[in-house]
Amino acid sequence: MTSYSVTEGRIFSRLEKQMIWKKPKSHQTSEEEKRIAQEIKTNWHDPEMKLFNILLEGDAGSGKTQLAKALSADLQLPYTKVTCFADMDKSDVFGALLPIISADDELDSELLEAIYQTDSFDAVIKLIQQHYSINQSTAKERLAKLIHRIDENQQETVHYKFYPSEIVRAMEKGYLLEIQEPTVIRDASVLVALNSALESNGMLNIPTGVIQRHPDCIVVITTNRNYQGNRPLNESLRDRMQHAEKMDLPAVSVMAERALAKTGVNELDILLKMAEIIQLLDQTAKANAIKGVAGMRSYFYWVNTLKQAQDPLISIYPKVFYKVTTDPNELEILENILEESGLLSELQVLLQKNPLQEFLKEEQKIAGRKISAEEAELRNIEKETEEATLLGDSDQVSEVSAPKEKQEKREAIEVEETKKSEDTVANGHTEKESSDEETSMSPSEMEAVDKEKKRSLNKEARQLLKDTAHAKEGLIIHRPTFKKKDILIAKEAKKKILPAVETLSRKMLDLLDKEVTTTYQTGKYEGNRFNASRIAYGDYKNFDKKNPPHEEPSLALAIRVDESGSMIREGRINSAQTAALAITEFAKRVNIPLMIYGDTADVSTREKTSIFSYKEFDDSFDYVDAKIISMKPRQNNRDGVVLKIMADKLSKQTATTKLLLTISDGQPKALPDYTGDKAKEDIQSVLKEYERQGVLFLSAAIGQDKEVIKEIYGENRYLDISDLATFPEKIIQLIARYL
Repeated sequence: MTSYSVTEGRIFSRLEKQMIWKKPKSHQTSEEEKRIAQEIKTNWHDPEMKLFNILLEGDAGSGKTQLAKALSADLQLPYTKVTCFADMDKSDVFGALLPIISADDELDSELLEAIYQTDSFDAVIKLIQQHYSINQSTAKERLAKLIHRIDENQQETVHYKFYPSEIVRAMEKGYLLEIQEPTVIRDASVLVALNSALESNGMLNIPTGVIQRHPDCIVVITTNRNYQGNRPLNESLRDRMQHAEKMDLPAVSVMAERALAKTGVNELDILLKMAEIIQLLDQTAKANAIKGVAGMRSYFYWVNTLKQAQDPLISIYPKVFYKVTTDPNELEILENILEESGLLSELQVLLQKNPLQEFLKEEQKIAGRKISAEEAELRNIEKETEEATLLGDSDQVSEVSAPKEKQEKREAIEVEETKKSEDTVANGHTEKESSDEETSMSPSEMEAVDKEKKRSLNKEARQLLKDTAHAKEGLIIHRPTFKKKDILIAKEAKKKILPAVETLSRKMLDLLDKEVTTTYQTGKYEGNRFNASRIAYGDYKNFDKKNPPHEEPSLALAIRVDESGSMIREGRINSAQTAALAITEFAKRVNIPLMIYGDTADVSTREKTSIFSYKEFDDSFDYVDAKIISMKPRQNNRDGVVLKIMADKLSKQTATTKLLLTISDGQPKALPDYTGDKAKEDIQSVLKEYERQGVLFLSAAIGQDKEVIKEIYGENRYLDISDLATFPEKIIQLIARYL
């Protein structure tokens, strides 16, 4: 018995006990269910205010039938249902008088039909032999008995019997009766005949007499609304409902909980995003008079494809779209609204398991709890100890001076490094020789290659931007030059980050080597092949996922560095340079396809956007470090242009994960009016366009406009960099998670 049971002391037959619905483990009790069950229970013994007729009205897939069944379990009443159809008449409501046919009569009619198709006596005997599997003499006896029965039946009176409908049986026996879709019945008077029975202690007139409604009988009418072919529910019938519920899709959180219980897919963020998509499609279908429905059934089966190693961005068509409509024009409406919402792009980001969010969670754990000033004083703590730098520079003193002092310190370090480099050149240090040995071409050869490449890069970029808002703006892609001293400065700068890069790259290479030799990773929710041996674990991780070979790397990486004038503050450009050097060294060691761009805007009226190509995907790593040293703060920035060019190149890579990392300290701003909403919409249009092509975007914010950058890129694409000193190592640790 349940807390809402109304049948204490009532004795049910074995069949009736089986008819009481049993809630599966996946059932999620809704607020509507609790409300209705509680009201029925509370008023059960009140003859004036008892609830026994319930109306559930809503769209297909909103859970009407599930709620009716759940009430059967809550109230402990046997459940039965009647599904209405267009040509339903009163005999379907009450029952019908039908002639009594014995079992022999049924068998005889089948045999006679077969005999009529034979053309001789011998054929008839053979047919009877085959039909009953008997010999010839027995077959002749059977034929004689058949003829005798036919003669007797012609003289007998035909007897009739009344066969009650399921509606009559439920009202007589005291069941919970669900009447499904009564609004499809063409003849509106059919269900009006039930009006007398829907009253308290109501009665039904049937050919065999009067049936009084059982006091335990509860009628639940479930109907869709506003569908083609549906008619409004008769007013008199509607008035006899003591309780009505408007059934809509539940909140996304409830949808996700039910999907988790139904399918076992334990990815809450993904479930919530898929629920948002279903709700948007449902609203769009209604707003555009599209007859189909995106409901809970579609949602459950779409979520279930995650366990079957299917891409939900593809399975959405057979599981959701085509259940709503297959009309090309209507499909285009649904696709466009999803594209504009950005929900599919956000889902794609979540499907990548979002290493960024995992990284941030670990950072929070490492950081620990920050104490208040009062607690610090109480515990006799003078000040918080600065976090040790992750760059391995244990002698470096934390910067606590004013911004001006920071700038002076940075400049002093640069002067010292330059002096060291010049001294090294003067003394003929062997580092220059070792540096030259690492390259496959001389600086002069590199200059010639860059000159030729610059031409093709500019041509490709202008062709790409031809049909965009930036088509008429001046764009020049530069191939940065470098000096001999830049090679040595880069070498000196890399000493700070080499220990961290070596440690991390060694770990990653070990992991990648093991993955390649294993060929497949087991225990995945999705993958390339089904692993039957995993079924016994019961955790749904029944697939093996193939590891990417070296010919098809698991990650392709594009780095964009903002070279706007504000990057001069607080050593931001130096931090970005160091991060770029760390990423370059890591990519070279782990064999990651890499491109690095820097950009600025409004250098001149002719050159509205300037892009500096430090490395293309097809470039070697020769002199990349020296080129990075030439990065410097310049003018404004027009982010949408460089992001589009980089994302387009990245989308053509064969890697399984394509990550575009942008390092910036401020919001986009360029002449004459590239700022605010215009710039934001331009950037977001690039994100939407290329996320559909598999590109992941990540913005590392290192300046004062962090909230604006977060608003432009979104929570799942944003990384807040508060400590510039630890930024380079943190960024390579994050990149490693995408491998």
